[in-house]
Amino acid sequence: MKLSFKFLVELNMCRRILIIVLIGITLSTCVEPFEAASENFESIVVINTVVTNEFKNQEVLINRTFRFEEDGPLAEQGAEIKIIEGEDMVYDFTETSEGVYTSMQEFAVVSGKEYQLFVKTTDGKSYRSDKVIAPQETSIDSVYPKRVFNSFGVEGIGILVDTFDPAGNAVYYRYEFEETYRIRAPFWVTTDINPITITEDEIIFERVERSQKKRRCYNTNISVDINVTDTEGFEETRLKGYMVNFIPAEDIRIEDRYSIFVRQYVQSREANGFYKILNSFSESESLFSQIQPGFLEGNIVSENNNPDDKVLGFFEVSTVTEQRIFFDRDEVISDLPKFELDCEIITPLPLQFETTESFRRRLRFFINRGELIYLQHAGDEFFELLSFVPRPCGDCTVLGSGKVPDFWQD
Repeated sequence: MKLSFKFLVELNMCRRILIIVLIGITLSTCVEPFEAASENFESIVVINTVVTNEFKNQEVLINRTFRFEEDGPLAEQGAEIKIIEGEDMVYDFTETSEGVYTSMQEFAVVSGKEYQLFVKTTDGKSYRSDKVIAPQETSIDSVYPKRVFNSFGVEGIGILVDTFDPAGNAVYYRYEFEETYRIRAPFWVTTDINPITITEDEIIFERVERSQKKRRCYNTNISVDINVTDTEGFEETRLKGYMVNFIPAEDIRIEDRYSIFVRQYVQSREANGFYKILNSFSESESLFSQIQPGFLEGNIVSENNNPDDKVLGFFEVSTVTEQRIFFDRDEVISDLPKFELDCEIITPLPLQFETTESFRRRLRFFINRGELIYLQHAGDEFFELLSFVPRPCGDCTVLGSGKVPDFWQD
């Protein structure tokens, strides 16, 4: 199953919520020194979803909290899920994988309309969200790189966003991004060698062409931090130069060429507040500091109004817009120190009293081990004076993929 960018972000958010509530339950019951095994454990259903104005099959994720000593959350299977739009439009969901429920038809939320989530689990318990109104859609004005210092005094490139709602309706924002960067192998050569015959008298190498895909590679990261802001109290609903990402000058991500795909979610005040609280919990310096999370309530409750029937999570209805940009490092910070691989050139030589055949066999083992890659040789033919560099210096696939992304622009 191919996982989408949005699904991976939501899955990460689900795990974050699960861990925070587990910590809260554990800390709230601690009167003795902390032990690794959890006590007084509660199995709490965790419901998390973001439905948007994108016309597609929307998704709902449902898991349960897990103990410290367990590997991870347990997917909630067999649930019945529906979202009601307005008074009578119903969107039913079906389980497409464990704990992942997908709408049976494509739909997009409409600004100003009201939406409500209903969930019934296999144990007969029912949950519902508050009614949520889809907010006003607001497009990103621009995404751009700028040379900046971060809060720790490190210089690099900030990815900034400008956005503005002249109607004054869009006040609360959340940002996610997917960054893709190109990596170059600084000592890439056209030839690889493979020792095929070793005797006391000679060593015979097979020459093979080194793939062009090992020369330039690409890697992609998805944002995992909660990034929310608002324009509450501003003279106008405008964000100017809001930083959604920062890359230090000597980071491999901006060694060559970089692209970022930014998604802007316009949120309700309640959703924005929920994410801010969630973020403050996850950023605590210590799990055992004076700030103890406790139970983090969202906008989903038990339909039976049973206080012991706890549910965690948030039903978010957002409008989303997106923008992708590309830039080369030299366009922004050409004069700053940059990331460089440690590419020491290594030339194996015979040891004292080592026989020629023993050295040649050691050389073959040295090559076949794969930690280094061929660079050059001395003379007109392949003798024993062969030079190598660490594999990433001549084969970028160690650090990324040689396949050019479909969206990439040079």
